[in-house]
Amino acid sequence: KFFTTLAPRAKSEPCWPKFFPWSHPRLSLKAITYAVFMVKHRMRPTFLFATSLSISSRLSPRLRFQSSLGAKIHRNGENGLIILTPDDSSKHSATVILCHGLGDTAEGWLDPAQYLSKQLPHVKFVLPTAPTQPVTLNMGFAMPSWYDIVGLDSRSNEICNGLDESMNTILSLVENEVHPEENGLSPLGPQNSIDYRRIVLAGFSQGGALALYTGMTQTRKNKGLGLGGILVMSGYLPRSKQFAIAPGSESTPILHCHGKEDLVVPVEAASMS
Repeated sequence: KFFTTLAPRAKSEPCWPKFFPWSHPRLSLKAITYAVFMVKHRMRPTFLFATSLSISSRLSPRLRFQSSLGAKIHRNGENGLIILTPDDSSKHSATVILCHGLGDTAEGWLDPAQYLSKQLPHVKFVLPTAPTQPVTLNMGFAMPSWYDIVGLDSRSNEICNGLDESMNTILSLVENEVHPEENGLSPLGPQNSIDYRRIVLAGFSQGGALALYTGMTQTRKNKGLGLGGILVMSGYLPRSKQFAIAPGSESTPILHCHGKEDLVVPVEAASMS
């Protein structure tokens, strides 16, 4: 309300884009500072996304659903899974599985997924939440994490305890899209079967590392997954010494994006990957 009141705008013009994350449970200090700067200098941001480094608010332990921006939102409060399905389920022909970064939850990427779902009405977005577990690098503090991070050096990057379990979680989500009939009656209703080539694994930071490693090493019927693509944002390749591309996944398209001034994961990590 504070920023909405101060920011100058035409009567018919919204102050911020609909996906501006004021409703996010945790805004970083950088995000707030940036917002104050924009208001002070009478500027409007086109997009600002703040990644949470703390545990988001707990959800009710039941599956809830609401409709927004043309997509239906399904929440599973028991494991933090959020699924955005096309308003017309018959048009569902592709799926994006998007993994958040360290300390965040699926809620942190809900707004961007909603925005994209409006542009891609045939795509289902699946947003899993990592299990809460101690992270050695953060003095053992428990937070949502796909695997333990011991240190930032290359040797520490080879350990990644918990990576195998998280890969199995993501792989099960992929298989749920390909073989929905094997899961029995889904609370989402009848689901279309999606080919592996119409599934994209995406992720930010630690989630990007998980998406990259899972998409390129996991197999189905003794061959690579052969996914439609992998998107890595500010991520890196974990367990590089153990990394081996599964036969059949050599031609999987990969879009790897990284900021040159990233202070958390240096751009050199992306180059090495």
